[in-house]
Amino acid sequence: MRPPDPGLVADLGRILSPARVLHRSLDRLGRSGDASVYRLIPQAVVRPRDQGEVAELLAYCRRAGRHLTFRTGGTSLSGQAVTDDILVELAPFWNAARVLDGGQRVWSQPGVVGGHLNRMLAPHAARIGPDPASIDAAMIGGIVSNNSSGMCAGVVQNSYHTLDALEVILADGTVVNTARSDADSILRRDHPALHAGILALRDELRANEPLAARVRRKFQTKNTTGYSLHAFLDHDTPAQILAHLMVGAQGTLGFLSSITLRTVPEPKSRSTGLVFFSDLREAGAAVEPLAAAGAAALEILDANCLRALESQQSYPFSITKRTAALLTEFRADDEEALRAMEAAGQGALGSFGLLSPARFSRDEAERMHLWKMRKGLATTAGALRPSGTAFLTEDAAVPVARLADAITDFQSLFAEYDVPDTILLGHAKDGNLHFVLAEDFRSQKAVDRYARFMEAFVGLVVDGYDGAIKAEHGSGRNMAPFVRKEWGDEAYALMKRLKTLLDPQGILNPGVILNDDPQAHLKDLKILSSISPLADKCIECGFCEPRCPSRGLTLSPRQRIVIARELTGLENRTGSEDAALRAELEADFAYEGLETCAGDSMCQTSCPVKIDTGALVKEIRATRHSSWAKRLARAAAERFALTSTLARTGLRLLAITRAVRLGPFDLGGALVESVSGFLHEAAPTLIPRVDRAMAMPRAAKALPRPALPRNGPPVRRVVYFPSCLSRILGAQPGETGPSTAEAVTGALAWAGYEVVHPEGLASLCCGMPFASKAFSSAAACASEHTMEALWRASREGADPVVTDASPCAGTLEDARAGLVASGRELRLFDFAAFWAREVLPRHESVPRVSGLAVLHPTCTLMKHGGTADLLTVARAHAAEAVIPASAECCGFAGDRGFLVPELTASAAAREGAEIRARLDGAEGPSGAFSTCRTCEIGMSRAVGRPVRSVAHLVHEAVSGA
Repeated sequence: MRPPDPGLVADLGRILSPARVLHRSLDRLGRSGDASVYRLIPQAVVRPRDQGEVAELLAYCRRAGRHLTFRTGGTSLSGQAVTDDILVELAPFWNAARVLDGGQRVWSQPGVVGGHLNRMLAPHAARIGPDPASIDAAMIGGIVSNNSSGMCAGVVQNSYHTLDALEVILADGTVVNTARSDADSILRRDHPALHAGILALRDELRANEPLAARVRRKFQTKNTTGYSLHAFLDHDTPAQILAHLMVGAQGTLGFLSSITLRTVPEPKSRSTGLVFFSDLREAGAAVEPLAAAGAAALEILDANCLRALESQQSYPFSITKRTAALLTEFRADDEEALRAMEAAGQGALGSFGLLSPARFSRDEAERMHLWKMRKGLATTAGALRPSGTAFLTEDAAVPVARLADAITDFQSLFAEYDVPDTILLGHAKDGNLHFVLAEDFRSQKAVDRYARFMEAFVGLVVDGYDGAIKAEHGSGRNMAPFVRKEWGDEAYALMKRLKTLLDPQGILNPGVILNDDPQAHLKDLKILSSISPLADKCIECGFCEPRCPSRGLTLSPRQRIVIARELTGLENRTGSEDAALRAELEADFAYEGLETCAGDSMCQTSCPVKIDTGALVKEIRATRHSSWAKRLARAAAERFALTSTLARTGLRLLAITRAVRLGPFDLGGALVESVSGFLHEAAPTLIPRVDRAMAMPRAAKALPRPALPRNGPPVRRVVYFPSCLSRILGAQPGETGPSTAEAVTGALAWAGYEVVHPEGLASLCCGMPFASKAFSSAAACASEHTMEALWRASREGADPVVTDASPCAGTLEDARAGLVASGRELRLFDFAAFWAREVLPRHESVPRVSGLAVLHPTCTLMKHGGTADLLTVARAHAAEAVIPASAECCGFAGDRGFLVPELTASAAAREGAEIRARLDGAEGPSGAFSTCRTCEIGMSRAVGRPVRSVAHLVHEAVSGA
């Protein structure tokens, strides 16, 4: 790995700022790959903030003879988001979006995740047209640049056909904004040569009727091979032609600084089913009748797909080589229309040999399960590959009527070339097939085999089916050498002239789409080192990244795994340069990879194969604990009453010291900052560095006494286990009213419960504070002691147990397995779940407060499906309740928000701004609520006003009744 050019780094630092030019080995390696089989190590990673800085970067590349590549989500499957020069990372600063015209259009900068746009559009019963499987990780800049389509978009609803306007910066710095009605006039006036050049290419293509007819025909189906030549036929003005040429151009013609799409309606009712066929050919033959019946989505899965899903889906039959399935979905605006479609679908299937009766479900959980399996299928299959092999997926389009033939021919091709572990799936309505395979590119024999296979595959698609070798993934590096094969010399020459017109110096993503090197797809292939059985499944797809709290601050889960692989690979190399690189990576990884990992395991929820990078980081942390630290943690768990007393005492001393002033001088603040900084250096995992600006909670008040019901004699009994968080952490600055424990106790008393605490409460802890720091023995000690106390307090399981922190409830639920194993049962709830499931069903009506309740769901709620309970409670007791579209982990992660406050500041910034805007615009008394004290503290910092427990919302409502 060659070091970066110091002159380049200095030049880029002058254009941007040194802080936004990443050039350490860790930064460059961590961002060196995308979801493809290619790895190129950039010389530098830059993060421009605005159009002016992008224009300066382009000007610099023109002067210096350098090149750059724009990256948004990095989910690209064909190597179009990697470079060996300047990588321009857009996600950190290009993430503004807004809904237009009541949901009929949406405007976005390129660094916004497609799924986030859909969440913004959901209240308007609309969504963006493209719906790739990666929509919850892919960003709109990449979706448009690849002309992604997905399950239901087909051709009509893809990025090209739903494009309303673009703002693009060309290689020479020209800015074209087609949202302006006079965009074409401005382009003609300011850039006459460019305007005339586009017109010349348009007229030449239109005059060549055979080629024009071929272009029209090929773009009637999915096709992302090469450039969008149909723009010259579909549009007349150079400005509009230019805008539509950018769709599918993969950043090789210009930079998309903003995108406006027309949206598509989101039907209210859906019905989904997995229909199993005994023969693949029958599944293919059923596509057209089901489409005619109104099916919005038809996803075909071959036998290997079904085998890959066996851990997630059971089958009432044996899978043979010819078994296949169609994931079928009907969508309609009303129930009557949906029933009619289902009936038509059943009728269409009547003549086919099904392995089991077709069943279509409207149950949301079942539907989501089916679609989650399908969207994660490629990654799931990739996880089954042998350790050390690379994951590769490609897609092609063939005539729908010949779909089954194509699948059969593809399968024969896999066998002929001995391509291992291959699956076939696809968007059957569009004749769009994807295959997934694994290759060990450490072996030249495997590389040679792959080369022969790709030649044969391209020949089959082009010569055998006159199809598209790329249907929706973008040409990328993998298919660039074959673009001429599909399109022929005339069209290819036109594409080259287009590239020269818009990027004469070749500074924009060179080698992607057009590449005259016939071996380009066989170069810069990823070599993957084995690091652990779980992490080895990672294909670096990037699905995890949008859920990672540290993604905007340090590393994402994907990048942590990349660096871990690199460190493992370096262990086997003995050169001095390798040793120096390993030392550098380890030093930087301590903070970037370990300290700033929240360990919340949210990455696992979006990973199709459930890779828990948080658990991997905890394993690494555990190996670094000294025996002394382990003994200290165990002692703290065994004497938790003393531990919590010391923590409260520290908070009291902090508050007292901070209050000391000497005239105008903040003597106490300076003292706290100095002493805490010294202690933090000595014990960085235990004591935070408290600067003068850091808001810290006061010590918690004494717990209220166990309560009897407010209204009449007790009808039920409940064990309330106040979490150690609510027993230690009290009110934040600006917070008034009862404590969380007082709110919970008061609400339960109103509901008619006798409230009791477990015996020896001060010594009890669920174990999460120790588990999060990778002290497994201490965590087990604490949780076992607590579970036994709760078992006794609940009268051996007769009474429910309620805690006020959802992470605590989640941790106790995991520990409950020990009780169950011994034949004992215990019902555990967090407050929101208990109130939603046990209290509200017993009351026909409950008191409300006016105003809006904005909710921050904790990681535990999102991971275990508890968000619905939180919404139920808030909707019962507030006039309106919402969860922000940007809601994600706040990054507080137990104590990270105290020890690494920049993690929480980064993770919670976007959601905090959205909550603040909602509360500022709300009518009546409104507030923000969550279900964990530390998360409430972190979100309060981000919002700029108190975020409290949802128990406070309930208490306010019932106390006024």
